[in-house]
Amino acid sequence: MKAHVIENGKVTNTIEVDSLDFMPNLIDASLGGKIGDLWDGSVFSEPAPTAEDIAVMAASVRKERDSLIAATDYYALTDVTMNAEMTTYRQALRDITAQAGFPNEITWPEEV
Repeated sequence: MKAHVIENGKVTNTIEVDSLDFMPNLIDASLGGKIGDLWDGSVFSEPAPTAEDIAVMAASVRKERDSLIAATDYYALTDVTMNAEMTTYRQALRDITAQAGFPNEITWPEEV
């Protein structure tokens, strides 16, 4: 059977064992959880993201946003008339970083 090794309330490893009595601090892995998850004695949960995690997520979202804006730059040329829908779409992309859930929860605007 697979078992999680719990150290200081956190899953540090998953190992194959014949019995949970093999060593202290083992939890049946079929209960869920994965390496890095927290264990409170009855439930697994994901740890809160660190400041570094949030910065990486934010950079990833900005990169995707910038790519989507770049894909519409043609419509921003002076000799092309940009319609209202495209203007709204581009502004919504720029405003992504102001969303309440940024960078964890993003509502992407619909492409036009």
